[in-house]
Amino acid sequence: MSRAILLLAAAGAAGAVLAAGCGNEPEGPETAAPLEPATIRAVGPAPMAREVSRRPVFRWKLPPHLAQPTLVTFVLAEAGAGDEPATDEAAHRRIATATGLADAGPESINLWDPPAGCVLTGEVEDMPQLAPDTWYRWTVRAVAPGEAGHADFYFRTRAEPAVPEG
Repeated sequence: MSRAILLLAAAGAAGAVLAAGCGNEPEGPETAAPLEPATIRAVGPAPMAREVSRRPVFRWKLPPHLAQPTLVTFVLAEAGAGDEPATDEAAHRRIATATGLADAGPESINLWDPPAGCVLTGEVEDMPQLAPDTWYRWTVRAVAPGEAGHADFYFRTRAEPAVPEG
């Protein structure tokens, strides 16, 4: 039995030495700092968020290769009122398209107060807020010299109004 204890102690000590490392080896790919994401990321509303304000401000983060875009387009579409969003784009109803964001603000938009230089079209121009308990898909497309990318995100609005109705 004492031999088994010695073997376990030796294995534990060897594991501690291996875990500690030498300290002067270069970092390998598995220990290097994580790289920036290569895709557009939603900052808000978060992907698949529920109970989102009916007047959300949309924010996203562009990856490094798209950090200096020449064109950024934002699209908002209704994606159904069920328990989950309709993922078939043919079933979506586009309600807003915004262009000119590369110069106006390439990483956010408030559809109810668009930045100067942004061209906003669609039904949202006549809407005081989004529909209650409804799924929406928002898409961001960005183009930079020699690069392009896009991403789609979904969220569901809350039932309560964002602004007083009356």
